[in-house]
Amino acid sequence: MTWLRIILILFFGVVISCQNQNTTKTEIESNTTVNYPRYSNDTLAHQGVILEKGPWQQAANTTTPNLFSDGSKLYLSWIQRHDSGAQLMYCVWDQNRWSAPQVIAQGDDWFINWADFPQFSAVKDTLIATFLQKSDVGTYTYDIYYTLKRGLSSWTQPKKLHRDTIKAEHGFVSIAPSQDEFLISWLDGRNTVPMTQSGQTEFHDMHHQQGYSAMTLRSVSVDFQGVLGQESLVDSMVCDCCQTAITVDNQGRAHIAYRGRSQQENRDILLKSGHPDKGWDQTQRTQDGWLISGCPVNGPSIDSVEDQLVLAWFSGAQDNPRVQVAFSPTHNLNLTPPTRMDSGAAIGRVDVVQLSSDTAVVTWIEPLGQEDLLRAQWFNNQGQKGPLLTIAKTSSDRATGFPRLVRHRDFLYLANTTTHSDKTTEIALSSWPISLMMPSELTLGDE
Repeated sequence: MTWLRIILILFFGVVISCQNQNTTKTEIESNTTVNYPRYSNDTLAHQGVILEKGPWQQAANTTTPNLFSDGSKLYLSWIQRHDSGAQLMYCVWDQNRWSAPQVIAQGDDWFINWADFPQFSAVKDTLIATFLQKSDVGTYTYDIYYTLKRGLSSWTQPKKLHRDTIKAEHGFVSIAPSQDEFLISWLDGRNTVPMTQSGQTEFHDMHHQQGYSAMTLRSVSVDFQGVLGQESLVDSMVCDCCQTAITVDNQGRAHIAYRGRSQQENRDILLKSGHPDKGWDQTQRTQDGWLISGCPVNGPSIDSVEDQLVLAWFSGAQDNPRVQVAFSPTHNLNLTPPTRMDSGAAIGRVDVVQLSSDTAVVTWIEPLGQEDLLRAQWFNNQGQKGPLLTIAKTSSDRATGFPRLVRHRDFLYLANTTTHSDKTTEIALSSWPISLMMPSELTLGDE
């Protein structure tokens, strides 16, 4: 991997692309469960990594997977594209079997994008999912919709998550479950669109342009009946198209990670704590000093256990692309000195899962020669690392999206999009035991 290739990857990541393709419904809503064989990943993958097979393989052109575990069940969601519309699908791993794929929602006017993709979460028997729907003719004029499912009931009629009616960009959603609600954050472009004297929106391709008000970060709660709480402003000026991340600690307090944006175009990662109904405080910033005049489309990841949280992020500051991690107490944000995880150059697209108050696993994409690899590694708050695992070969192409990581019982699962020479895509799901990540002197019980 040459430095020229890394620079090109970062450059082309500055301007987000979309795949606004439409699809139609397929009749695959059976609740039956199916057994699927499992097989080892390609020879590049670390021994012990399994490439799962499941119902997501029943259709072509699947993309943007997401994972969620409630400790009992494992959920995989994805988008399935057809010629005349799109479907948001999901299946459930329960009692050692995958359910048949089921439709969450569908539409012929969705915004489908490699970096801005549907979210999924669950608390007991209440499920929530989000997707993006075009609101007008502008390239980046789309709204966020959410839908819930309780027990054996059907998914509710989708509703708009945000209360404004501005024809602008709304996306990059993150969801964290709490005891009696879901806490949600998103990027909101209502202030980026100029209005005519008549109060009508002026339609321009405004993405990343200077001279208008900035992209904002907002939040809201959704209770288990689907009722929206009070919407709150988290930050009035943020990076345009880096993913947000949110976690809830053991006191019900939310912590949001996102890429900030200063007047001087510093694009470091920021942390804020609070609640949509009570406001946000305790801002903490990584001190990378990344000055970049466009959005790198490379957001952070966050997770928490008990009264500690872990943050993983990508930075290209000082022309040194890298993946970093740090821990912080949740009651008083104070990040530990960052630990670098990559092997000397990184593409980013991170995800992180916290295993205990002082240990976690991070995944990222990094180059090796002319190949791009999906890597995973255990680490703790003292900077100690476990063995470096290669999960699979991948590509830095936009179509491969952002790999998603989750812990389910004593295993880790990672979902990503793979591409083919004919431009079609499909979902890949890898799994491996957490014990595979541990330093040789530790066992799972010592984490």
